[in-house]
Amino acid sequence: MTEARWMSIGEFARAARLTVKALRYYDREGLLTPDRVDPGTGYRFYAPTQLAAALRIGLLRRADVSVAAIRAFLSDPAQGSEVLAAERARIERDAARAARSFALVDSLGNAVDADLPVAVHHIDAATVLWRESCAVAETLDEAASEAIGTLLAQARRCGLDESASVVGRYPAALDGEVSFGVGLEIGAGARLDEAVEAQTVTLPGGVFAGVDFTGAPALLPVAYHVLFARLADDGVPVEGPVREYYLADPAVVGEDEMRTRVVHPVPEDYRPGWARS
Repeated sequence: MTEARWMSIGEFARAARLTVKALRYYDREGLLTPDRVDPGTGYRFYAPTQLAAALRIGLLRRADVSVAAIRAFLSDPAQGSEVLAAERARIERDAARAARSFALVDSLGNAVDADLPVAVHHIDAATVLWRESCAVAETLDEAASEAIGTLLAQARRCGLDESASVVGRYPAALDGEVSFGVGLEIGAGARLDEAVEAQTVTLPGGVFAGVDFTGAPALLPVAYHVLFARLADDGVPVEGPVREYYLADPAVVGEDEMRTRVVHPVPEDYRPGWARS
């Protein structure tokens, strides 16, 4: 190939309808490297035969296909249909998540304006089939939902009542990766073998301040805000852990009608100032 047939990065960018910045990025990511780099100046030159690949990469990026998927697509074109099918599924999931987010934004005003009273709850100690997990704040809702699903499947295998109350226990502050747990209450008369009993814990009882909330789990921060603000007004330290009692099955009522009770323990020193429920 003669030097006359090479195209400068600017010429190639115009021909491919890409930016020079994009071409440099594709070079760094190993998607499209220049056909020649001048050793003295460092100038990049491309061959006209690379235009088809550049156009393909540009179109895939405009379709929001990830760089990793494009790299796999280019390295093994025979698997291209599988790679693109997986990316299509991911993009559809992201679109559905975005649609849910917009719906949540629309409903946020009603949730904030709702008059959510803070009540006092006397909760007995309870034995629960327990599962620990961890997540970062951004994925906590999804991780908790997955953990509850795994917990119920475990209860089914153990022959326990899956319709019993489900409770989640979370830290008051969501900083970095946090540990949390979910549990299924076990009736006092239930007979447990040693293997099942080893998977149980006892959640202590006591006096708790709580807020009942109806709505999608992603809107629960509204309930937390109301609860924590009331505790702060009364000088009650907000140290957690916080419990969430799930009062309705989202599979039955739908996510938007999900009912959750968020409760925080009230230390003994602060109980006299609270009205009895």
